[in-house]
Amino acid sequence: MRRFNYQFVLNTIGLLLVIEAIFMLFSAFVGEYYNETAVKSIYLSALITFSTGMVITFLVRKRRRTAGNNITKREVFLTVTLSWLMMALFGTLPYLISGAIPSFTNAFFESMCGFTTTGSSTLVNIEAFPKSLHFWRSFTQWIGGIGIIIFVLSFMPIFGGTSTQFYEAEATGIAEDQFNTRISEITKQMAFTYLGLTIIGFFFLWAGPMDAFDAACHTLTAISTGGFSTKQASIAFFNSPYTEYVITMLMFLGGTNFLLISTLVTRFKATILRDEEFKWYFLIIALFTVGITVALLVSRQMNDIEQTFRIVLFQVVAAVTTTGFATTDFQLWGSSYWLLFLTMILFCGSEGSTSGGMKISRLIALSKNSLLVFKRQVHPNALYVVKINRKVITVETLSRLFAFVFLYVTITVISAVVLGLTGMNFEESIGVSLSSISNYGFGLGSYGPSGTFESATPFMKYYLSFLMLVGRLEIFTVLSLFIPGFWKR
Repeated sequence: MRRFNYQFVLNTIGLLLVIEAIFMLFSAFVGEYYNETAVKSIYLSALITFSTGMVITFLVRKRRRTAGNNITKREVFLTVTLSWLMMALFGTLPYLISGAIPSFTNAFFESMCGFTTTGSSTLVNIEAFPKSLHFWRSFTQWIGGIGIIIFVLSFMPIFGGTSTQFYEAEATGIAEDQFNTRISEITKQMAFTYLGLTIIGFFFLWAGPMDAFDAACHTLTAISTGGFSTKQASIAFFNSPYTEYVITMLMFLGGTNFLLISTLVTRFKATILRDEEFKWYFLIIALFTVGITVALLVSRQMNDIEQTFRIVLFQVVAAVTTTGFATTDFQLWGSSYWLLFLTMILFCGSEGSTSGGMKISRLIALSKNSLLVFKRQVHPNALYVVKINRKVITVETLSRLFAFVFLYVTITVISAVVLGLTGMNFEESIGVSLSSISNYGFGLGSYGPSGTFESATPFMKYYLSFLMLVGRLEIFTVLSLFIPGFWKR
């Protein structure tokens, strides 16, 4: 019987807090450049975070060498969940100490929205925010986009043989069965692709009407499919078709499997064009964009073809990739349109991307399995299997997929009821519930693209923070901790 390896859990959390403190210094450098008083608060926040991380690591130093041995999913799931909670908790320090967000509830909500790449916010006057804290908000989404655990695995061999379990805890789904044991190599490819796209995106945005600061912040939140902006009007503030097209492309790339992009760039193999999930991803965006564009033009809600196409394309890509950017309030188009957008954020981007939602690979598997049900009725003795990219999806994976979808829908419905009891109307409760677990950001009604969550009750903000975390870690990682049998030796 194995004892619970708490040394591994604490050592990992301590290490991640040290890394978070280093990340805070990037925001401090921005504050130094603009000579802001808030920079002192960031330095103090970094010091507190660094010291806490070092103390936690110091407390388990005697058994550090054995901390990587005898690791089960109990330790891994708890470590990943606590790591995200601790990152969000210490991420509130720059907001609180500077006084920019004096309420702990609001600061924690903002921090959780950042690390889970959810575009929700409590800020009602974003332009008044210090630039250094703007950068920290954007940087938290960039960190959360790649997944801080996966980022560490790319460069820290200290985790050794537990890397596969860590990856599964953060990125459950169809594709994990195809990765075998090359998790370390895969995470490095993803991290370098992520960094490369960020650098390229920055220069493209800087070439437009954005200055270097706005270009940096929006690149960080676009490629991470987060959606935080430095402007209250979001991307609409810049009134630039060029900027909208560039950010649309960044969101599209953020919702694409980074491994396919890496293979295309480093090996010059067009695997991406043959990938089923990418084909569905592209087709879904194309169909929704063309359909909504035609509908708006025919109904004469819009008249200019290029402008209508650009606005619709931007909003469709933002929804499918669960990025909380906006150039218009789609609720004004009518109820049928916001129903379409709720549908889009259900099955969103690809496996191995920064988007939220249930992922298109699951939609493909469900669709193919449903088709096989009809075939089996006609030919009950025939042997049919579900394949994606010519690879068989095992019965175990399908079973886990059905459980995931069931839990996803059930949690969404229960959350809608809970939110309805707190005062939200039917539309708002459904929209906010689905938006939060999908890490999109926009809800409906007063919580839509034109609103904020500043008026939400403290309970709602904490509950939505929990919902964002459950969605970001794809349900099983967090909910497993509440199952008594999971903790039995």
